[in-house]
Amino acid sequence: MELLKLHHDFIAEHHRKGTPFIIFQGGRRSGKTVSILQFLYLESLTHPATRTLIVTDTYARLKESIFQDLIMINRSAGGDGRRMRIHFTGGARVLFETGSDFAFVYAGRDVRGYASNFQYIFFNECIQYDARTAREALKAAGPGCQVFFDYNPYTRFWVNDLYETPDNKLITTYHDNPFLSDFVRRELDRTAAMGKDAAPGTMERYLYEVECRGIDSTLSGLCLPHHRTIADEVYHTSPLPEILACDWGALHATADPDVICGFRFDTNAIYAHEYYYSRHGGDEEMAAVLRSIPFRHQYLVYDTATEGADRVRSLFARTHLRFHFSPARKGAGSILTGIRNLQPYEIRVTASSRHFLEELENYRFIQKGDTLQPSDDWNHCCDALRYAFNLWTMLPRTAKK
Repeated sequence: MELLKLHHDFIAEHHRKGTPFIIFQGGRRSGKTVSILQFLYLESLTHPATRTLIVTDTYARLKESIFQDLIMINRSAGGDGRRMRIHFTGGARVLFETGSDFAFVYAGRDVRGYASNFQYIFFNECIQYDARTAREALKAAGPGCQVFFDYNPYTRFWVNDLYETPDNKLITTYHDNPFLSDFVRRELDRTAAMGKDAAPGTMERYLYEVECRGIDSTLSGLCLPHHRTIADEVYHTSPLPEILACDWGALHATADPDVICGFRFDTNAIYAHEYYYSRHGGDEEMAAVLRSIPFRHQYLVYDTATEGADRVRSLFARTHLRFHFSPARKGAGSILTGIRNLQPYEIRVTASSRHFLEELENYRFIQKGDTLQPSDDWNHCCDALRYAFNLWTMLPRTAKK
């Protein structure tokens, strides 16, 4: 079996140290997935009854990538159908003659149907799914479980923020893989040649950085990367004035949630608290939430995209609220402008604001045509933040005290 020495030396070192999370970041065809699967294959044969869980985003990736790589690895190791068998009954599984096995789960699927106590968990192409998938799958980890992540770095994302340490990540490129075919190497060489001297912000430069160098592109990243968690009482006892912001989406059974968040703005930081987040609530529920918030002459800025004025009238009729209602400022380019204006600030989110924190872990730039744009997902609390920030910048100085 041909092994990539760089990869296997890295795995061996961290396996010996018992590192809980091992991260493989790299460009195309750098051998990340195959190297991890080779290690897990050998562990399954040399240590009987080893249990491994592999997480993929889709069944297609499992069938066309993982299974094909395992078949190749088994064949190159001189194995046959007795040493390793792939089963599809009762869910896809790989069984080894030593009593070891691989189980599989897809992103977003509940893992409670699987037994726990896995010695290894492998998140394949983990940039394709969200942090919640990882948290759910990690519930199946046994004592001393080692967890592998691999991905092409199209963006800095939740793995980097939650699981990366100063020494548990290996970055590789196609230059580190001596087993590539000449055709693939020439293709990547051409991509590198076109992008190496391209202007920052162009697609050529982006592909060069991500696919050839295996690094986070100058175009990529979380939309709002500077955030941390604070205790709820820090927010609620702050003397800073509060602006409430609504992003409404659930009216007329649309797929988006209704959101109410509160924000307090300081020179270098923004304090945030999620009051309400639901796809199945309604005006009566939101009115009750707004009534529970102590009134201190707050402004309330609201999204106009989903019958905004009608909802304001509905909420007012239910509560006779004294908030200063203001429609959100929107228009062409307002999303990118808002994100750019917010990025210098540290966003300090209360620990109970579960949905807001999850959005900040996942709201990122994605490729749309020939450009990168903010995704249409994970953005509802973040949209409310933009509305509140825009209003705050327009308020007279006396209202900010």
